[in-house]
Amino acid sequence: MTEHSPSNHHSERLFFLVIANGMTVLFIGLIAGVLLIFSLLDAVTIWPLPVWEVSIPGTTRGWQAAHVGGILNGVMIGAGALIMQKLSLSPRRSQWTGWGLILTGWANTIFYWAGNVSQNRGLSVGATPFGEGDIAGAIAFLGGGLGMIFTFIAIAILAKSAFDQAGTTRQSQSLDS
Repeated sequence: MTEHSPSNHHSERLFFLVIANGMTVLFIGLIAGVLLIFSLLDAVTIWPLPVWEVSIPGTTRGWQAAHVGGILNGVMIGAGALIMQKLSLSPRRSQWTGWGLILTGWANTIFYWAGNVSQNRGLSVGATPFGEGDIAGAIAFLGGGLGMIFTFIAIAILAKSAFDQAGTTRQSQSLDS
């Protein structure tokens, strides 16, 4: 396969899409940090503007999770893209990994944000020890559950590919000795 083959261009486009989505998820995590501050203060305060006293939906715990989780998911997705490129995945593995990472980021973002405003923290479609089930909880749970499946698939492909290439590298090094 040459550098300019259609398959290589497709992989390169996917690589950039994974990074772009990861950085967007990270950016949304940063926005959650601003909402965390407003939630802690029970007001929107942007100096030197007047304070606007408002109750931010969700909980401080939920905004902390959305903030830290969004940042970590964005970093994981960006790192995953770089690892995909380093491992030179097959087109099929690239597709599963790239789209799996993208789905992971958005599913987790939906989980954090919807779970934060749900009564049951999005841990189930029904009632949990934290509260009754509601539409936000169902969206969080179903989105997060779907994302979790794709996260496991993408990370397993990266791990298997790395082990495969480590074995190939070891074999070629022992042949060179």
